[in-house]
Amino acid sequence: MQDFIINADFPKSEIEFDLQFLNPDACYDYLFALKWPHGFVCKKCKNENYWISKRQLYICTVCEHQHSLTAGTIMDSSKKPITYWFKAMWWFTTRKSGVNAVNLQELLGFGSYDTAWHWLQKLRRCTIRKNREKLSGRVEVDEFVIGGQRAGKRGRGAEAKTIVAAAVERCDEKKQIGRIRLQVILDYSAYSLETFITENIQPGSNIATDSWSSYTSILKEQYHHVPTNQSKVGKDHDSLYGVHLVASLVKRLVRGTFQGRFEPKYLQNYLDEYVFRFNRRKSKYIGKKFMRIVQQVVESSKIKWDQIKWDLDPISEYLSLELSG
Repeated sequence: MQDFIINADFPKSEIEFDLQFLNPDACYDYLFALKWPHGFVCKKCKNENYWISKRQLYICTVCEHQHSLTAGTIMDSSKKPITYWFKAMWWFTTRKSGVNAVNLQELLGFGSYDTAWHWLQKLRRCTIRKNREKLSGRVEVDEFVIGGQRAGKRGRGAEAKTIVAAAVERCDEKKQIGRIRLQVILDYSAYSLETFITENIQPGSNIATDSWSSYTSILKEQYHHVPTNQSKVGKDHDSLYGVHLVASLVKRLVRGTFQGRFEPKYLQNYLDEYVFRFNRRKSKYIGKKFMRIVQQVVESSKIKWDQIKWDLDPISEYLSLELSG
């Protein structure tokens, strides 16, 4: 995967967006600049000259190998104009609470709800950049559950709910929050929590948790562990303020944007979208988030509709079966 080259070529407002991407040619020019920031290079013979066909294919003048800006990405085989995809990416990244399928269907005038739903699922799969930097410094870690209202135990004893592990950087002692990570996990075991922590937090970081025993057993060698018995501290001295705040915001999102309805097998996609937006909340211009998602769409892989519906990772498959039965 090539490194992203950050430039200033992005719309700073919706008015600028509408002016910049009036027609398909402007959209393809933007994709071209992101795919080949240093100019066209044939992936077969490395020639730098090309011509463009009527079907928007970039054809090498030497070996005549055909290059497409959309083939092999989530936009592959789409029958909708490229301008629709750009508008969807703009709304997806710039609306504060995101956009659901009903909204997108109305905004783009789709005749089918399924089309809008599948587009959003594809875009959500483009929100996480490969080889992204791990969290570091002081990091708060905790878990919370998401699910419908039911009688019975709450917290770690709750049944038939989806467990989410959360990690939050704390920049200083003034309750400022940095980057976050959210991951659906199978259970509260040391193995599940260790996997989440090692995949998302830089070794040597200071990790603050509650006194759950699973943390004590895994945070001995690579990290500096600061456990706190939450039952013995007051609300004014919440050492896990950041991660508790993020948990409440995620639950509010599920209740608001998605009216509390979600299928567990898709929850990770929603969490990834939330992380993408939250970690870029301080961007001066909303267009930077749009530029980033377009960059990641250019680097994406083709996803078929049946893959979105049926291809589940083991954890999602387990959760889907558990919560449906």
